[in-house]
Amino acid sequence: MWYTGPVMRNSAPSKRGGLRRLLPLPRRRALRGPQGIAPTESEVLFELEGRNPENRLFGRFGPGEVMTRLGRAGILEGLRDRGFPDPTLVLSCGEPADQRVQLFAGATTPDRLLLEARLHLGLFHPPRALGPLKPDNALRTLIINWLVLSDPDRRFTVDRPRLPGQQRPGLGLLAPCLLLLRDMARELLLDGVLDVPDHFHTALFYSRRMHFLSPEAEGRFFAIARDLSGIPLALASEAIHEGCLVDPATAETVPWRPSEQLMAIRGPLRAWFHSREYARARERARQGFRVAVDWDAYRAKIAARGRSAK
Repeated sequence: MWYTGPVMRNSAPSKRGGLRRLLPLPRRRALRGPQGIAPTESEVLFELEGRNPENRLFGRFGPGEVMTRLGRAGILEGLRDRGFPDPTLVLSCGEPADQRVQLFAGATTPDRLLLEARLHLGLFHPPRALGPLKPDNALRTLIINWLVLSDPDRRFTVDRPRLPGQQRPGLGLLAPCLLLLRDMARELLLDGVLDVPDHFHTALFYSRRMHFLSPEAEGRFFAIARDLSGIPLALASEAIHEGCLVDPATAETVPWRPSEQLMAIRGPLRAWFHSREYARARERARQGFRVAVDWDAYRAKIAARGRSAK
């Protein structure tokens, strides 16, 4: 199951163009505050020189520590319940901007992939003043470049159809994956976890834990969810992906605009999402936005796609 924005793309680096306000994390780490712990030697090398000779996630978490956290988040139990009791962990963490965590069902081959997360740490600058957030603020974030959860033994069915971008059915383990990322962000004393969802269904899954930075984007997103609530998710997401969402009053196309969605961990980001200002702006946007699907345009695009496939 493809869950996150760049997962719909061909490669994780393509996401970086959509995250132009992200900068490398400052290469510094003293003690992590009064409640923190001293960095390891591997972590210092990772942050100061971009080297990771021990192949640790973020220069900090080795294979055993990653497996412990996978278990703590409920991911390993979830895999056992789905018939994968002994997944194989592979870490590929040599490149600071592309920290990879993979779980496989036995053989470490693409057809046996269960989970792949491609992550990095970076600074995010808000694009404009938003409540307590200012453009010169540097939010320390765990950035999701790519996140995939897939069941190698199942096939799509009428009841569980393919969502845009999917290659295999999902595992239903997004919630514990987000818990894992949240807990790691807390350990690293970050401000939040960030993603830019390319698809409507991706944003919908993430919205259980994350909010759009812009309250207007959040309000428009919930308006789309409200107005398309009677349509099966796979069909609704595909119609949006095909550019068939319209303003019912003007018939003008309403494009899906990827935007930053974050899970707040602490500080001004958390205060912003809990503020009355955010709630009021979100509600104004939700109430003032209406959408519908242009089914004639959708049928025409599907027909054209079928002809081109012959």
